[in-house]
This record gives sequence, C-alpha cells and structure tokens, in this order.
Amino acid sequence: MEKLNHTEKLRRYKELNNSFEEKLTFHFGANAGFFSEFNNMVFAILYCLQNKIDFRLYSKRGNLAYNKGWQDFFSPFCEETEFYLHSRYNRRAYQMERAKAFPPALLRIISGNRYLTQDIWDKFRSRKFELETFNIPELEIINETLPRAAQTIIQMIWNYNEPAKTYINKFKASVSLPERYLSIHIRAGDKTKESKIFNTESYMGEAEKLGISENIFVLTDDYRLLRELKIKYPAWNFFTLCHPSEEGYVHNEFLKLSKKEKYLKLLKLLASIDLCAASEHFIGTFSSGPGNYLGMRMGEEKCTGIDYKSWLLW
Repeated sequence: MEKLNHTEKLRRYKELNNSFEEKLTFHFGANAGFFSEFNNMVFAILYCLQNKIDFRLYSKRGNLAYNKGWQDFFSPFCEETEFYLHSRYNRRAYQMERAKAFPPALLRIISGNRYLTQDIWDKFRSRKFELETFNIPELEIINETLPRAAQTIIQMIWNYNEPAKTYINKFKASVSLPERYLSIHIRAGDKTKESKIFNTESYMGEAEKLGISENIFVLTDDYRLLRELKIKYPAWNFFTLCHPSEEGYVHNEFLKLSKKEKYLKLLKLLASIDLCAASEHFIGTFSSGPGNYLGMRMGEEKCTGIDYKSWLLW
C-alpha cells in the first residue's frame, strides 16, 4: 500500500483532531530549551490522539518566540490562540504547584478548554505512557512504540516557514559536508550542572566502533571541544556550525538576548539538527533534548546513546 504524502497526512490529522469534543491548549515555550519544549509537545499531541482530545497551541509569548511563536519557525498544523492569560495560567505542572486554583479554572471556562498543559503534563511524562502501544490508523500508526509514533508526528509537523527556511538553508550551505558522515552531539554549557557530561573519548570510541566514516559533523555549543577533537584525532575530519567564540550555552543567558539574537541562534540550532538527521549515524545522549529528539526522528537503529543503550522518555 502506498504511503500517505505529507499533505494528505496533515489533512487527515487536522480532520481527526478537529473531530474531538474535549479541547486542550498546550503552551509551547513555557519554560525550557527548544527541544525540551518540542519533544514534550510531540508527546502531548500523541496523548491527545490516544485520548480523543482536540490539541491546540499557545506560543505567542513563549520564551522561544520572536513574533508569533511556533509560526516563527514552522507552518501551522492545528488551531492556535494568542489569548494572553495562557502565558501565566497554562504551564507545566511543576510551574503551577503553588498557583491558586481559581485563575486556571477561569481560563478553562473563558477559553472553552477542558484541559490546560498542567492537567496532562504528568500523564504524558509517565512510565505508563512511555510503554503504551499507539494505534492511530488515520496517520498510518499501527501498533507502534512511543518513539516510532513520535517519528510520524515529527515528520508531519517539521515544516519550516519563511523566512526561517531561507535562514536555515543558508546555515546548512555554509558547511561543506561529504556525502557520508557521522554526527555527534556533545553537551556542554549549563548542562554540566544537570547531568553527567561525557568526555570526547566516549563519543569517538563509539565512532571508531561503527567504522562507517571518518567525517563527523559536531553539534556543540562550545568550540573548545572541537579544538580538542582536532588535536586528539588528527586523522578525522570535523565539521560544525559552532563559532570559535562560543564557549557553552547557558539558558538564563540565552533568555537575556534580544528577540532577534535568540531567533537566529535557534535557527542555527535547527540547521545543525537537520545536518545531524541527514548523517549515516548519530552519537549522543538520549537524556538531552537534541539527542532525545534525534532518537525519534532518525530511529533508534541509526542512533547510539552513550548514556543509555536505548531511547527513553526524558
């Protein structure tokens, strides 16, 4: 049977999503970095499809927004709202732990939403949800695991808007990659405070085992790591979009940048992610936002985690 093309799959999704009576508005850009926000939105979309809930989006005043939010980067895929109260009273569950119950309850009434982000957050972040089998025949999702079902959603909604597409293509064209290459994501910056950081030998050991190519695209926020790789592994060819002046991403510092600066940095990140996704094999950490995302987009068989042997909900 012929696979659905992107346009038809998106049409079917909208038709199915709009058929549900109960509604949820999800806040994209409530708290974290881009891929934490994106990955959790994908999980929320799948949760809504499984539970017959109409998924809607709020991103106008999100921490990743330039002008519109989601549509600064991607084409729309669902109904969106700009109602400002979502910014304050529709957030991740842990952000609402000390909030009074009345304002969110009023927001649900005013907006016509049965659910806000905090109402389903812990449900799609659970071990139970991670182990579910997904059946959404309208989207050709049949008896799929969470990462496989998520792959279908990613393919459906990862569709760049202009001018984002033009910027991203320029970033990608600025690096001359060979036809076959590996990709690695080395965490640095403020991630050193959150979880274990692996040394360059951990990544290169896996690259050497694969024996696929000696060309590697490096996704990193710290150029010092690229210098280290070049010194330790002179026989290998390394490529990156990281600028020599970059010495680690710090989320609180990122939030202080102007909207334009944040926008361009995020577009460069998306270009780097696309280059990773086009590689023969990706090596990274499944406990990072980009690594977790690429495990879904590329499929586990094309990814190696140096923190966990297999993909997991993170």
